[in-house]
Amino acid sequence: MTDESVFMLRRSNTNRGITHSTMHHEQGEEHSAHMSGRPRVLLLGDSIRLGYQPIVAQLLRDRADVVGPEENCQFSLYTLAALNRWIGELGEPDIIHWNNGIHDAGHNPCRNPSQMPIELYCAVLDTIIGRLKKITPSIIWATSTPVHPRRVFRGDEWSWRNEEIDRYNEAAADLMKRNSIPINDLHTVVYENVDYYLCEDRLHLSEVGVEACAAAVVEAIKPFILSVRVGSDR
Repeated sequence: MTDESVFMLRRSNTNRGITHSTMHHEQGEEHSAHMSGRPRVLLLGDSIRLGYQPIVAQLLRDRADVVGPEENCQFSLYTLAALNRWIGELGEPDIIHWNNGIHDAGHNPCRNPSQMPIELYCAVLDTIIGRLKKITPSIIWATSTPVHPRRVFRGDEWSWRNEEIDRYNEAAADLMKRNSIPINDLHTVVYENVDYYLCEDRLHLSEVGVEACAAAVVEAIKPFILSVRVGSDR
């Protein structure tokens, strides 16, 4: 790792489609393969993470065992509630790459409150940090990706405002800096090429957007692979 305890990682690159069932099969193999001495990397996050995880696993296949929940990690409270179950299913990781935010910052008319208050969001992230630090010191935070500036905000369906995503990202970044957790700036990766990196719904990643985020995640993880001690004290 660098001498700086907190840094911003910005990368872009390019993906191949791997089915959800393939990801499940690979995770089963990787869970048992941890005994080979390769570090286990846990990816946590929403549908953006589900998109890039198979590519990250493929790119790191000779260096690490990449795992993650099959389900969407959703909003921060859901991640907190499910974290112990996921760790039990996937095994304790040596490295964690994590995001929550889009589900928290969005306005969902089917829930109350429709938007998770930013104070609650930060409090839950702080609790998750405490849980994760008991497992490994090698934690990377990823910023939440933007919606397309031309995506229409509607009160009758789940909607987002980029200025609010920015506020949630800034609040989370302040928390990560206080905890010396490095930040992988996926928001900037996507926003700088937003017309190409978001798909037709103007929320999820396009194929090239998935590839770019996967490459950025791999670059963020690589320094930890070089320095981590694989589960030796468990």
